[in-house]
Amino acid sequence: MTRKLLLSCALALAASPALADLITLTANVDGGPVEFTTSSSTGILNATGAIPGGIFTLNSVTATSQAVLPAPGLLDTNTLNLQQTATGSHSLVIDITASGLTGAPGLDAFLSSFSVSGLTAGWNAEEQTFIDGGLLADTGVFTTPSASAFSINNHVLASSPFSAEVRYTINSNGIGGFNGGIDISAVPGPIAGAGIPGLISACFGLWAMAKRRRSRNLA
Repeated sequence: MTRKLLLSCALALAASPALADLITLTANVDGGPVEFTTSSSTGILNATGAIPGGIFTLNSVTATSQAVLPAPGLLDTNTLNLQQTATGSHSLVIDITASGLTGAPGLDAFLSSFSVSGLTAGWNAEEQTFIDGGLLADTGVFTTPSASAFSINNHVLASSPFSAEVRYTINSNGIGGFNGGIDISAVPGPIAGAGIPGLISACFGLWAMAKRRRSRNLA
């Protein structure tokens, strides 16, 4: 009995969470058309390279996604690092979207986490999150590095699957760089539990109950 219970819990943990069907990154400069795009269907996106136009270079960008609510991390883009190698003032917009996410339609709470750990003096950046193309949270304008912000917002999922999106708007002023991150997480409800930690706690409780029953039977 106990072995079967632990095996079931292990299988549940191994199967959770699933990865997003598709993560797509696009970039455009100075309000023009999309000049750079890349995507991944593995739930993990890594990209580097020069953005066409000769102004910006992506040193690194990593995005990961988990596809099923109430998995804690829907879209994580913690390592966006870029630089401008040309003079002048320019605007760069980077969108990263995870699509094919699934969850029960209805009211859900989402946590948006924002950070700017590197920002050249004279530059500014705005970070935003979206669900199904609708604005979830907006930082306003960051003008200094080491700034961070958090926001919990309710959103009604009209249908499933759905998409989660983060947007970086970076305004430069000469040669320099940016480093920052945006995450979107589901906020677990009291009934749905707390993702994997909740599942671990539940499994431990069931194991303890089975052990107590076995002890009483032996007595």
